[in-house]
Amino acid sequence: MNLTVVVCHFQENLDWIKQIKYPVVVYNKNPDKNNLYEKNLPNVGYDAIAYLTYIIDNYDNLPDFVCFSQDDPFTHCPNFINNVNNFDTTQSFYPLGISYIRDVDSIVKETVQYAENVHIEYNLPIKFISGAQCIVSKKLILQRSKESYEKIKKSIPLEVKSQINYLIEYLWPTILGFNETLVVGTGTC
Repeated sequence: MNLTVVVCHFQENLDWIKQIKYPVVVYNKNPDKNNLYEKNLPNVGYDAIAYLTYIIDNYDNLPDFVCFSQDDPFTHCPNFINNVNNFDTTQSFYPLGISYIRDVDSIVKETVQYAENVHIEYNLPIKFISGAQCIVSKKLILQRSKESYEKIKKSIPLEVKSQINYLIEYLWPTILGFNETLVVGTGTC
């Protein structure tokens, strides 16, 4: 079993990654730190741009599991390091933050409209994980075509803040294929 931790980084201290026993890939979005990192992205798309870039670039060579993380994962998951290092590989996914149902009518309407625009099949209720942090199996990731991930990535506006960034976060369990089995309130790290 192999697992790779994908970190979307802007400004937080990354000393914690030294404690992770798996390989870590950092996607830097801070233009002032481009010289420090091998993988640099524009500061758009919040975490989704990093996660989607990793999936697209590695689609044909994904590890067994991918952990998607913010550069300060502890806000949503205080026991992040322990949960990642001791991940139960019999699971196909694991939320690294509390899971919720998006039940505000206006947000549900926007999320559903976005999903339809980029051809993401969904079932209600739409569940999400705070921070979109999770570990997910290669098998689940590969249920969606590379072209589908590319379409989602292309939908991200080139502005720093956009509602689409939040909509992708809300849809992350749907995009990765575990919305149906995600138990609301789980992932309390």
